[in-house]
Amino acid sequence: MIEQVILAIRPLDQVAMDNCQLRLDNLTKPLGSLHSFEHLARKMAGITRNARPPQLPSGIVIMNGSLRTPGLCDIFAANVSARIISFDVHGEEARTREQAAQLLKKGMEIAGAATASGIRVIGIGMVGTISPAVTSALRAWHAAGGTDPVASVAATGCPELVGLTGVMLGAAAGGAAVVLDGVETCLTALVAVSMAPRVRDYLVGSHFGRGSLHAELLQLLEVPAYLSLDMNLGEGVGAALGISLIQAALHVLNDMKTFGEAEVHVAEDGPGALVQNAKVRD
Repeated sequence: MIEQVILAIRPLDQVAMDNCQLRLDNLTKPLGSLHSFEHLARKMAGITRNARPPQLPSGIVIMNGSLRTPGLCDIFAANVSARIISFDVHGEEARTREQAAQLLKKGMEIAGAATASGIRVIGIGMVGTISPAVTSALRAWHAAGGTDPVASVAATGCPELVGLTGVMLGAAAGGAAVVLDGVETCLTALVAVSMAPRVRDYLVGSHFGRGSLHAELLQLLEVPAYLSLDMNLGEGVGAALGISLIQAALHVLNDMKTFGEAEVHVAEDGPGALVQNAKVRD
């Protein structure tokens, strides 16, 4: 199953992204002026294989090693109409390859069920933190080349990390964006990308957390984040905020008119003139 899921992760749809960019370039605004929102809209076009993706159903997978009570993430998730999907690994073990493989599959199944229900944006959160020893071990493993990721996550003995790795792989295979939260989710993403490099294209950063480690991990992943909030919380709050940015980007793409739709003349000079005059404005 693990190999099948990894093979199911497709490259982003370049044609959809180019057509999305054409519309973005012809919206009634200065060329490239919304920068990060345009980047997100283009990415979502590639993920969904649709040049104008509509507002997309979203969910937030909350990983916890003990019983979770409703908290802050539920409030933020409600604000973006995201469904909370609890992933409880209380009592699970991930100290052998076989145990790690089973947890990977469980995470893949959770993500697969979410994408099968229509969810196309999956935020990731985690109750609690990954120990400094696990963090150091994963950073050293990544610096050494990141070989045999299943064995590496089994060696950490951290079921939360293994399960979330499966969620990320399953989400990408199901054609959903994966919105990262804090340090823990970024560490997990390093493992997921080592197992399936195409996962990187499905990752969306949300915020820069407190401290330099979060920024360092985002840099290693080559994934930008958009909000500087000085938060030190990993329960999916940042992921919910990241989902709100995706929603705003899709509103820009779909609800703002092009010059042609607004029946407004394009500029005869300036950086947008060549693009807006040379392309079909619809």
